[in-house]
Amino acid sequence: MGYEYLREQYPEIISKDQLYRICYISKRKARWLLENGIIPCEDSGKQTRRFHIRLEDVITFLERRDAGLLQDEIPIGIFSGGSHPSTQPRQTLDSGALCAFLLERWADAPDMLTVQQAASLCGYRPAAINNWIGKGRMTAVPCRGRNLIPKESLAERLASREVQLSSNHSEQYTELLKEFQAEEQNSGMEWGSMSL
Repeated sequence: MGYEYLREQYPEIISKDQLYRICYISKRKARWLLENGIIPCEDSGKQTRRFHIRLEDVITFLERRDAGLLQDEIPIGIFSGGSHPSTQPRQTLDSGALCAFLLERWADAPDMLTVQQAASLCGYRPAAINNWIGKGRMTAVPCRGRNLIPKESLAERLASREVQLSSNHSEQYTELLKEFQAEEQNSGMEWGSMSL
């Protein structure tokens, strides 16, 4: 869906009220997106007319949302009403041990992966893999017009605290976490617990 029409209907700088109408979201979600930097803005800190938002940044947000590139940035269920997500800190698994487990599990996979191969190993969509690369959260080497990802870089990303605490795991990644926890438990080693 193109958003050229927005440039004709709105000024270059818009308000939070215009933002939530453009994006068809609640006022609460609009404020959260601005306060958490998902949509860049200038925050005056005032009670009224607090946010100054570039229309171009809103269009970029809408395009990224349409492409499914925000799944790791916006917690699922945070705006669905009811009780707020728990503020209790969640425990994570040992990143180093989880990384080693993933590399062992993927021993037969190539050392350098295409985006599609990486996606098939972890169950995340290629768009999510490309998003991680674009944000510098995973290493990739350009080769003949496509990105190649070191297998270790994918394992490190998936073992990271950020991904573990994400509320939008792929089914495949969730299964890998369960298998890792079972192996750790069976080995008698100490391990952290996390809700999956």
